[in-house]
Amino acid sequence: MRKWILAVCTLSMLGCATRGEQDKKKADLYLRLGTAQIESANYPAALSDLLKAEELDPKNPVIHNNLGLVYFFRERYDLAEKHLRKAISFDARYSEARNNLSRVLIEEGKYAEAEKELSTVLNDLTYPNPEKAYINLGLAKFNQKDFPAAQDAFARVLKTVPDDCVASTYFGRALFEMSDYARAAEALDRAIGFCQKNLYDEPHYFSALAYYRLGDKAKSMTRFEELIKYYPTGKYRDKAKGMLSLIRKGH
Repeated sequence: MRKWILAVCTLSMLGCATRGEQDKKKADLYLRLGTAQIESANYPAALSDLLKAEELDPKNPVIHNNLGLVYFFRERYDLAEKHLRKAISFDARYSEARNNLSRVLIEEGKYAEAEKELSTVLNDLTYPNPEKAYINLGLAKFNQKDFPAAQDAFARVLKTVPDDCVASTYFGRALFEMSDYARAAEALDRAIGFCQKNLYDEPHYFSALAYYRLGDKAKSMTRFEELIKYYPTGKYRDKAKGMLSLIRKGH
């Protein structure tokens, strides 16, 4: 009887292991599908695939990281934070998830928590993308109006990735906020070239404002006109129209 019971238990355990392996393989497939959908910005389909992956492999940190990204892009920061914290709980050395969590915390206005996570990421000398963490650190400092610290963080990014759109834009914006309009205009003009492929109109707008503050109304108007022409659905289009109207009225 003991041998029979042991045999049954062993067979049962083998069956469970096989099912577990099969579930992990299915989860990996859904993870790959969901990740591809994120890259295509098809977030509803990505969420559907990743939730299926989570159901099959609920302790997989990569699945939770990618779920966090989907919820971030859908502006459900509460759910993004939840899944990114789960990713870290399953792998404390998962610096990519920790960096993504910091970005969510910045959106939530939890700057001290974000900076704490970023400190851990930047102390991980195995993390291959420290520039991502410095961008987030720069955004945290910028949003707290610590513009010198923000400028320093973005400068660190530009040393290794000189054509980064976000770092270039916010480096220029930090200079603008410190009233260094000449250097701001120069930095933002560089950012314009890096950001056009991303359809990102922010450097155009703040470049125009920098020239306006410098008293170069002709250059300012040119930048505003370019923004309206090249970014018909841009975030700053209406503001650019308003500024053009003011300049033309002689203000």
